[in-house]
Amino acid sequence: MRQLALAALALAAPAAAQLPPGIWSTVEDVAFAAEEGRVSSEEVFLEVREDGSWRRIDAFGAGQSEWANGAIPQLAAAPQSHSGWMLGASELRRATRFSCWVSARKFAGQPDGSPAWTFSKAETFDQGGRIAFPGKGEAPDFAIRLRNVTWAKGSTNKPSLVLYIHKHDPTRAESYAWASPDASLIGINLRWMQGSCSRL
Repeated sequence: MRQLALAALALAAPAAAQLPPGIWSTVEDVAFAAEEGRVSSEEVFLEVREDGSWRRIDAFGAGQSEWANGAIPQLAAAPQSHSGWMLGASELRRATRFSCWVSARKFAGQPDGSPAWTFSKAETFDQGGRIAFPGKGEAPDFAIRLRNVTWAKGSTNKPSLVLYIHKHDPTRAESYAWASPDASLIGINLRWMQGSCSRL
């Protein structure tokens, strides 16, 4: 049913559809495609500038293509809708940027025996955005991932802002914390690391 609705939106969309500025992602649509009986496609991340130029990026925000000024292939939008943007058969969602800080406990402590900690700051976004924090041999290597999750159709779970911590597996998280989808801040403390992300 959802796939038919998305296809109908694509047929009804204007030919010159243009995404508003920001970061856009298909992560949430792709994440639950299989559970909803739909064919899953690859995760896509797009960055659009104020002048309408765009490029593909990865989950870390790094450019994966040159900036382009033409139409985005397979982009369609539902008339009079702010949430009907699609890329092919996948729904695109606009991301919100977050500023994050993390601190990880170093392998070697202070001379007095107390723990020593790293401290880092970086920005990401809530539609599958990731930040890698290499320990440089002094602390564990890990990454954080941020999603504003809308669960598969039929799920009893409520939409949530989720902060994931990944160590060795980029798919399965080491741990995670969740908050209201409109939360201004989300944090986590795992003893060996701690941090939080704040809405910009």
